[in-house]
Amino acid sequence: MVRGLYTAAAGMMAKQVQSDVISHNLANAGTPGYRRDEVALRSFPQMLLVRCRDRVRGELGAGLQAPPRIGTLGTGSVVDAVATSYRPGIWQETGNPLDLALRGNVYFAVRDAGGQTFYTRNGSFVLDGTGRLVTTANLAVLGERNGQLEEIYVSDGKLEVGPDGSLRGAVNAAGQEIPRLALVAGPPGGAGAGWRKVGNSLFQGEPQPVAGVDYEVKQGFREGSNVNPVEEMASLIAVMRAYEANQKVVQAIDSTLEKVVNEVGRVR
Repeated sequence: MVRGLYTAAAGMMAKQVQSDVISHNLANAGTPGYRRDEVALRSFPQMLLVRCRDRVRGELGAGLQAPPRIGTLGTGSVVDAVATSYRPGIWQETGNPLDLALRGNVYFAVRDAGGQTFYTRNGSFVLDGTGRLVTTANLAVLGERNGQLEEIYVSDGKLEVGPDGSLRGAVNAAGQEIPRLALVAGPPGGAGAGWRKVGNSLFQGEPQPVAGVDYEVKQGFREGSNVNPVEEMASLIAVMRAYEANQKVVQAIDSTLEKVVNEVGRVR
């Protein structure tokens, strides 16, 4: 009985993690470039139950060499990993020349105030007070000039971006022309191996050159999240039902144990 209590409790904890992850996906369904997370579960090893109170093996008969088996008992499940789905989102036309969308396994390079470089598919960009191209979180969008990564400034307020990431109207802090966006290729196959998620739409990992990668940059568009709200809601309902089922098992076992302690052992 107590084994069942631990099994149900383990199931409740795993379902709680799943519920939190799905809720986070739903909360970011409208975040450009967001990649949904998925929970992978694994089961604990099963236990083989036998009737250990039966007669000793020699008294069971010549054809029966071991105590009869009752069967196997599952001992619960646990969260094995929380993985990110790198499936691309749907393009959304905005008409804003500062919005950029990517097709293919490539990412924008951005830099924070501390000098750390991140990679993102969120192409919803704006200009700050100095004319610098930044993300909505105020991370500088990077361009490439002579093999160096530099922050992009829009010289006359107009920026043109070609399908290959080439730039017109972009300069660095010294006023020198920046010919192209800094784009990097993601992990082979877009599987996310070696990359880790930072926040909602940023990634860190080992960048790969875009040479030989089939990609396209589309100006006036942005990529939405890859979250399907209908699927997430259906998954959330299923997870909550499983959580409630485990909860009822815990309550039933608790009630039974209470009777065992308070009634079965009572001396009249």
